[in-house]
Amino acid sequence: MSRFAIRRGVAALFAAAALLAGVPFGAPASADSFDPGTVPLSRYAPAGAHEAASTAAVYPCQALYAAYNAVGHVLGNHSDMTCTREFPGGLDSPVGVDFYYPKDIATMTRVPTVVWIPGFTSEPGNYDASARLWASNGFVVAMPHDLINSLDELPLAAAAALSAANRDPRNVLHGKLDLGRTVIGGHSGGGGAAINGAGIPPNIYQLIDPDFRIIGAVPTEPGPVAASFLVKVPTLYLTGSADFVVPHFLPRLVEYELEFDAPAILVCLEGVTHWTPFDDAAHNPTASITLAWLRYLVDGDKTAASYFTGPGWKLRADPAVDYALRNARADHL
Repeated sequence: MSRFAIRRGVAALFAAAALLAGVPFGAPASADSFDPGTVPLSRYAPAGAHEAASTAAVYPCQALYAAYNAVGHVLGNHSDMTCTREFPGGLDSPVGVDFYYPKDIATMTRVPTVVWIPGFTSEPGNYDASARLWASNGFVVAMPHDLINSLDELPLAAAAALSAANRDPRNVLHGKLDLGRTVIGGHSGGGGAAINGAGIPPNIYQLIDPDFRIIGAVPTEPGPVAASFLVKVPTLYLTGSADFVVPHFLPRLVEYELEFDAPAILVCLEGVTHWTPFDDAAHNPTASITLAWLRYLVDGDKTAASYFTGPGWKLRADPAVDYALRNARADHL
């Protein structure tokens, strides 16, 4: 499967997308079973039923990212994050869209999609562990990146790349993507870009592909410069009590509290730092909580929903949760 580079800006994306015709595909795939049982959701990170594949190989990090790993271990990470060959960790272009997907996708019907935007100066390989968890559970993950990873062109780039892959008979993803069940998320600056991407009017995305629809968002430790008041889809904000880069109160004050027109939940995770999303899935509660949010949004999974909905929503009682908030609209989910 070829990698997708987005190199000419938003105008080129729209020009390319305009050539794509709307083609309906088969029935949506059902999500695999989701049942943490008595295991706290924050610790529930088994690989799913599908082996995960990706369009970019990962390697041990060098140079700048090796220093990031050293900081991560000081802050409590258990595993090194990995890197691709994209700049500054290598000489490949830092601009593109990488994909993670179930390796047996050819046997599946239409699969829901996730747009995940890396943090400022981060790249897709840094989130390999989380992306593989989600792909193993039946999702296709598109990671747009441009090193800055903070601006609105990245959600549009991901939409264009997903649409192109879905329509290309030579692509392993051809005809397998349910673009109408897309959730957008990201970390740090990418979390801010995800909020802005969730606020882009649907008719803009439909210029790229008439089937593309964002149904929810999951910004993780998001940069506090996003226009959350434009968001109209359910949003789960994940923050960390030990995050000194984006302290938990910033997303709460300038994003969660300003999301007036959609259900919003904010969760502060005890001991989670800004480096935790780089850790392996077993030690990264943001990965497993995101998986539950995906299951709830794309399939209405009742077990997943129980963590976020109803008067007794279970996520509040998770031992990893410092505090959890819901706005009035989320109270009625």
